Amino acid sequence: MLVDDVVNCPKGGDDARPLDEEALYKWIVENTGIKIARTSVCEGHSPVWAFVRDLFFNRPNLSLIVGPRGGGKSFLSALDTHLMSRWNPRYGTRILGASRAQSEQVYAGLREILEGSELLGRGDMDRVKMLRDRARYENGSDVAILAASSRSVRGPHVPCLKLDEVDEIDSDCREAAMGMSMNKHGHKASVVMTSTWHRLGGPVGQLLDRSREGNTFPSYTFCVFEVLERCTDERSGPNLEHCPSCPLMTHCHDRPPWQTPKAKRSDGHYSIDSLVQKVVATSKRTFEADYLCKGPKADGLWFPAFDPDRHVSELAEYDPHLPVHLAVDSGVFTGAVFFQKTQAYTPTGMVESIHVFADHLMEAQSVEVNARTLRDIAGSLCQGKMQHIWADPAGSYRNTIAVTATSIYENHGLKPMNPWPGGSVNDGLTLVESFMDAADGKSRLLIHPRCKNLISALRSYRRAKRAGQWMDYPEDPQHPHEDLVDALRGGLRAIYPEGRKPPASDKLPRVAARQVF
Repeated sequence: MLVDDVVNCPKGGDDARPLDEEALYKWIVENTGIKIARTSVCEGHSPVWAFVRDLFFNRPNLSLIVGPRGGGKSFLSALDTHLMSRWNPRYGTRILGASRAQSEQVYAGLREILEGSELLGRGDMDRVKMLRDRARYENGSDVAILAASSRSVRGPHVPCLKLDEVDEIDSDCREAAMGMSMNKHGHKASVVMTSTWHRLGGPVGQLLDRSREGNTFPSYTFCVFEVLERCTDERSGPNLEHCPSCPLMTHCHDRPPWQTPKAKRSDGHYSIDSLVQKVVATSKRTFEADYLCKGPKADGLWFPAFDPDRHVSELAEYDPHLPVHLAVDSGVFTGAVFFQKTQAYTPTGMVESIHVFADHLMEAQSVEVNARTLRDIAGSLCQGKMQHIWADPAGSYRNTIAVTATSIYENHGLKPMNPWPGGSVNDGLTLVESFMDAADGKSRLLIHPRCKNLISALRSYRRAKRAGQWMDYPEDPQHPHEDLVDALRGGLRAIYPEGRKPPASDKLPRVAARQVF
């Protein structure tokens, strides 16, 4: 991210606050020697420059930046801190990381930026008095780091709060810190959160969902390819003939052959040699989560093959020509899925697939509330049709309330509610896997993007761990994930009580034993 030879950066330029993004970019290069990638490489990702620009000119009340390890999130947060402090008198910033060492990374980035300014002869270091954990600007602005404790975050109010590696910050500490940001001295309150996405069901995942659903605050996601240095012809060969020997090829050449590989379109600071070292030394799961920003994948997942890119699609939308199945797993958490079975004829025979177009998850609500909600979902998404309704058969054996629950569901129009077939949990999970990751490598399970709870459940459902070993049975309990997974496996068992069998046309011919032996 730092220009290699800062003394060759152009001199000159005035000290006025930049009024547009070109002026801002030019000022940053000339006065700090920092080169920021301005284009995105991967589909759906943001250019790194986008959030630097937006934070400076728009200053949203809340923003989230998700990026790879070593991608420069903390450093760019420090740059934003310097820009805002430099041109806004009496601007206060507090930095909170998952640990004090994490908070100090942003502060160290601020010091590095000021030292780079000195190398360029810009003199920004003269504007700031750098103490061990606090920086004071000559215009009255100040920056301080906070210890990761609930006591330290209950300090004075400031306009800007920086949360670095928000996915790792203690939730109570994070919530307490949010109260520090407040409009002050004419400056808007602003909370800037940066992080790599580490935790399933953690703060980053929840914040990304909130940002994408309600569009209430901006979120920016970039991966290592957005900040990777440009791959030269010396490395790849003029006709990409050296690419097959590169460990990054499967990640870099993820488009049709006639399209330019990612590393040929990137223009950042992260060295290719460093990334090669990461892809060789880490597992695929870790590399995709920490560097490609595909979301976390924990150890011990029951469905490691589940991939939103393969299994989540709007093609799973309700088809009015097919019957609707509703599977309900009742309890403290009530989970349910609406799905349809599709059939298609191919050159190799008939292929059946499962399309889940809606889900339902509710905690600590009465059966009546759940029943009304399920009817509302059916009314809005599938014309009120629910041809087949299935429920957990174990409920009737747990207590009499479960039997009453079934009758209440039926009294609210969810009838007849039939128990799905019994059998081992593992058999039902194996059935789900057979649709998700068939032996021919093709997925027979599609889930509509609106089914966020089911998607989260399939990404998070785990095996039990005993004495440091992963078991061949699921962790119990693991609410709320198990409630959606149980509904899905139960619904599939109802359709395939004996498991998936080949179509009748595929049966082997019967012959007399004497013709075989």
